[in-house]
Amino acid sequence: MRHFMRAGCLLLVGAVALAILLAGHAGLDRSTARGVAPSPRSVAAWMPTSWDADRALASWQANRQLIAELSPIWYQLDASGDGSINRYAGACDTSLVNQAHESGTLVLPLIHNYYGSAGFDAAPVATVIHDPARRAAHIAVLVAETIACNTDGIDIDYESLNGEADREAFSLFMEELAVALHAEGRILSVAVHPKTSEPGGWSGPRAQDWARIGAAVDRFRVMTYGYSWRTSGPGPIAPLWWMENVLAFAVSLVPPQRVYAGVHFYGLDWAEGGATSLVWESAQALMAEHGAARQWAATDAGGRPVAEPWFTYTVDLAEHQAWYADGESVAARFYLVERYGLGGIAVWRLGGEDPAIWTAVAEALELTQKLYLPLLPRDG
Repeated sequence: MRHFMRAGCLLLVGAVALAILLAGHAGLDRSTARGVAPSPRSVAAWMPTSWDADRALASWQANRQLIAELSPIWYQLDASGDGSINRYAGACDTSLVNQAHESGTLVLPLIHNYYGSAGFDAAPVATVIHDPARRAAHIAVLVAETIACNTDGIDIDYESLNGEADREAFSLFMEELAVALHAEGRILSVAVHPKTSEPGGWSGPRAQDWARIGAAVDRFRVMTYGYSWRTSGPGPIAPLWWMENVLAFAVSLVPPQRVYAGVHFYGLDWAEGGATSLVWESAQALMAEHGAARQWAATDAGGRPVAEPWFTYTVDLAEHQAWYADGESVAARFYLVERYGLGGIAVWRLGGEDPAIWTAVAEALELTQKLYLPLLPRDG
């Protein structure tokens, strides 16, 4: 699983005032949520509630006027495969739901198949989606939960499935869940692995038929991050050129207004043996502790746009290289929202991010016809 005042690329922001954006969500009748399309440049945010909850909640409370869709991480598919779900600490938080609704924010809680040290496990998902009775039971549980908690829908984050073996069953599950949620006026959102062609390069994306899933759901959140990962070796987490390739493919199959670009608020610190996670706050602390300077990757060796900050430092003769997100990198990614007419961005995740990110978001939502400078290398 998985953030402008100075921009990293050429960006022309359209004339959409923040007041208009919020008016599109405020006072939403929950019974007609299905009929509400995302406003242009909407911001959806995943929010931890059982880990790093204090920082995530503080971020939400400080920036909720800019967040159109909140996805608290509330649920886990039960490993038994019977279709039941497990609630995390803070799940079905009435005060959070009410606060969000008062702000005109939709609440689409996330459910995943992540099991701690075991990681994402395809087996419980496969057991549920391949059996019609278990699939129906799981759908009934999800719909009942949205009603019981007065939320606006559900966000499905079932990752690392079994490729072609799960592809048809997962499509059926998403189609049937969409029908059931829409009957109750609720929204269906999905997080999908990035790819640039069908069926995809490995088992996770191969299990996700973008055309069928995209036709069923209301929010199609593409996880356009993880280009470099914990064991890949150091490098940009979401180079801009790669994000663009993925999103261009997405809008060739899915209506662009349903597509959200995944934007990382996290970072990774690589040393020998792999990487550890960090956020902007911890990146600043590391740079201060080790006298490291922020560097800016405008482009890669081939001249392709990257637009990410990074730094290096040494501890006990071990070389570290860290890449992360800040206000400038997030600003650069709004270019893709504009170019492809996307519904907006989906950020992984709230908590510990650069406050300048929210300045960037406000600029993108509020300003009219603002022109940003092209990518240029910057000093730390």
